[in-house]
Amino acid sequence: MKKPTRQMVPALAILALSVAGLAVAAAAAPPTRRGQEVHLFEATVRVADDGVEDPDEYNYRLLATVLGSVEAAQNVTYETYPGTFSAFLTNNQARRLSKVPGVLEVRQRDDPVPTDGQ
Repeated sequence: MKKPTRQMVPALAILALSVAGLAVAAAAAPPTRRGQEVHLFEATVRVADDGVEDPDEYNYRLLATVLGSVEAAQNVTYETYPGTFSAFLTNNQARRLSKVPGVLEVRQRDDPVPTDGQ
């Protein structure tokens, strides 16, 4: 093997830093466990007959029982209508949501959601 020349030293240093950066990035991102992938789910909910509560707030409150707060529910909600809402959830969150009183059905949406502003 040839001895590194002066011209090769910067290239070797950059290569070493790149490899080290990739190793750190790989170590920082833990592997996704089963049930932790995020998908778009649609929930069908029982509509309150009294008409007193805002339907959006009702949907956020139902979702908050799984996520811990109304603010967290608002952050993951894609669409909300009376009787239904769509939200980005993990499989485990969707499973727990399906057991919340007032939630009639939770299913994964098949249609792709644009994420690049289209």
